[in-house]
Amino acid sequence: MRFGIALALSASMLFAGTPAVASPISVNALSTCNNWRSYNGADVPSYGTNVSCVLRRGNTGKGVFQLQVTMNVCYDYVLAIQGVYPLTADSQFGPSTEKAFRAVQRAVGVTDDGVYGPTTREAMLHQGSNGTGCKWV
Repeated sequence: MRFGIALALSASMLFAGTPAVASPISVNALSTCNNWRSYNGADVPSYGTNVSCVLRRGNTGKGVFQLQVTMNVCYDYVLAIQGVYPLTADSQFGPSTEKAFRAVQRAVGVTDDGVYGPTTREAMLHQGSNGTGCKWV
C-alpha cells in the first residue's frame, strides 16, 4: 500500500510541471478571408496579410475568387467528376463552390465540412504565384 501511494505521489510530482499541449485554434475564432496574397510561392486566400483565415458558404470577395481560381487550375479533374468544371469564378461561395470545395477536401484527405481554413489550406494545392502551376504551401 505504501509503495502504491509513493508511486502515485512521485508520478504526480513528475508530471506537475509538464505544460499542457495547446489545442488548435477553432476555425470559428479566425477572420473571414477577404483578400488573397502570395504565400510560399502560391496565391492563397488571406485576411489582409494573414493566411490563417476561413471561407464558407455565404462568403463573398477576393478570397473566394482566389479559392475558385485555384480549384479550377489545380483540381479540374475533381471538379469535372462533380459536374462543376469549370467553376464560375464569381467571388460568391454558393452551392456550386461548396460542392466543388467539399470534393477537393475529400480528394486531399481532410474532413469535407465545406470550410476553408488552415487544415485544408495546408492539405491542398494552390495556384502558383504568377501562374506557375500548383504547389503546396
